Amino acid sequence: MTLDLARLLVALAAAFLAINLVFAALYFAVGGLAGVRAGTFFGDFFFSVQTLSTTGFGAVYPVSLAANFVAAAEMLLGLLSTALATGVLFARLSRPRARVLFSRAVIIRHYRGAPTLMFRLANERRNQILEARVTVTVTYDEADDTGGTLRRLIPLKLERDVTPVFALSWLVMHRIGEDSPLWGKDLAAIAAAGNVIICSFTGLDDTLNAPIYARYVYGAEDLRIGHQFVDIIERSAGGEISIDYGKFHETVEEEGLAVGDE
Repeated sequence: MTLDLARLLVALAAAFLAINLVFAALYFAVGGLAGVRAGTFFGDFFFSVQTLSTTGFGAVYPVSLAANFVAAAEMLLGLLSTALATGVLFARLSRPRARVLFSRAVIIRHYRGAPTLMFRLANERRNQILEARVTVTVTYDEADDTGGTLRRLIPLKLERDVTPVFALSWLVMHRIGEDSPLWGKDLAAIAAAGNVIICSFTGLDDTLNAPIYARYVYGAEDLRIGHQFVDIIERSAGGEISIDYGKFHETVEEEGLAVGDE
C-alpha cells in the first residue's frame, strides 16, 4: 500500500514469474504433459502460465495423475492470487491521495517583531480541501535520571492551525516566544538537541468527499535561519491567481537572526 504504482506492478510481476517458475519445475519433474516435448522446460513454463491465468489454449494438457494434481493446485493458487492482486490494486488505486506539497525548507525570520518559524503548503490538485488542519510537533532528546535518553514530543502553538477552505497555498507560522521549545536556540543548538519538526495535515477532499492525510518531517539540516520564502503567488491581468511551483522551495537570505533576539 505504500509502494508507488510502478514498483507495485513490478512486485506483482515478480510474484507471477516466481510462481510459474516453481510450478514449471514441478511439471518438469513429474512429466505427464501431452503436447510438450520431454525435457523442454519452457513448454512446462508456458503451460504453467496458461494454468495459473486459467487461459488454457488446449494444445498442452495433463495426462498423468501427478500432473493433474499439480495443475489442480496451481488452478486454486491462480484463483486466490488473482483475487489478492485485484484487491491490492483496487485498494491502492482507489485510495485518495492528499497531493499536499510541503516546502523542503523551514525558515525562522523576524515577523511582526518576533522570531517566527515558518513553512508553507500548497494544494497540488485543482480542487478544494475543506476543514484543513495542521499540527506541528517538535521532538528533542532529554536525559533521564538513570543516564538514559528520552524522546519528548511538544506541540507547537500556531498562528492559524485550521482553515475552512484550502485551495492554493498556506504559510504555517509558529511565533517563537519564551514558552517555545525553540526559544534561544541557534542552528547548532537545534541540531545538538536532536530537534525534529513533525508536520501533519488533515482535511476533507471536496471532490472525493473523503478524508486525506499528509505528513512531513523537518530536521536541523532543513532549517534556514534569517531567510524568507520567495513569493510564488501571481495574479494575471484578468484577476486570476496562480502559483509558480518552480519557486515553491526557494528562500532568500535576510539579515542575520538569533532565535532568542528581541
